[in-house]
Amino acid sequence: MLRNDEDRDEDQDEDGGDEDRDEDRDEDRDEDEGCTEMGLALGHEKLRVYQRGLDYASWTHSTLAHIEQSAGVLDHWDRAAESIVENLANGNSRHAAADRNRYFDFAFGSALECAACLDICVCKKLITIDRQDEGKAALQQIVNMTIGLRKSRSSYVKEEREEYIAGQNDEIYFAHEGLDVYKIALKLIVWFDGFLDVTDLGASYATRLDKWTTSLVLNIAEGNGRFSEADPVRFLDIAHTSAMRVAACLDLLVARRQVKVHQIEDGKQILARIVPLLLGLRCYLDEQADQG
Repeated sequence: MLRNDEDRDEDQDEDGGDEDRDEDRDEDRDEDEGCTEMGLALGHEKLRVYQRGLDYASWTHSTLAHIEQSAGVLDHWDRAAESIVENLANGNSRHAAADRNRYFDFAFGSALECAACLDICVCKKLITIDRQDEGKAALQQIVNMTIGLRKSRSSYVKEEREEYIAGQNDEIYFAHEGLDVYKIALKLIVWFDGFLDVTDLGASYATRLDKWTTSLVLNIAEGNGRFSEADPVRFLDIAHTSAMRVAACLDLLVARRQVKVHQIEDGKQILARIVPLLLGLRCYLDEQADQG
């Protein structure tokens, strides 16, 4: 049966519709490929410091996987390692210098927090000194490169080498490690672990004291490296609060007859050295702010 011209015209229209749909599918594929290419070309992925941050986060994850004991510092360490990566990505994506620097400051502070976590882990005998040095060497590179990014005026990828002064001394990697108050705070960590070994505090008190002694060390370290004038004061205040909580908790343990006075004497003496140093640093920062 022969079809009329109108039937043939309708068939052609239908065929043309198929061609249009094929073109639409091709365009969809092109758009998908374009999205993939854009994803691979995100600016922060080109940063060497970002790749170093990923390597360090992976190293941290692997190290934590081999630690069987539990301690509050381990969660801090894991989150701080991830924070380095997240804030480097965020900082590089911002146009305004103030926004960029704010995120780079966060990354810098997280790197210092990671370094302090390594110190605490050594004090608690959770990692070896060799492992500590390996981690700090990686963090020092990240800090150097982050400072370079912070000083860069470019809107996007531009990395400059910047030497972190503390790294020139083989004995310390970061400036906070030279502070007397930081060194003494680490002694409190060592004392606390020994205190736990000879007492039966129960989970509640042990967890709280672990949290506050860890907070004391981490906030001294992170506050000392911040660029904003307000940040060091805020971190020192948190460290001071943590120290006083530890002191009060030890007194409560004695008052409730869970420990003897002589068992907390060494810890209280360490705290008696820490608190005046924190207050002295706080006064110094206030004076600097008044002069500025």
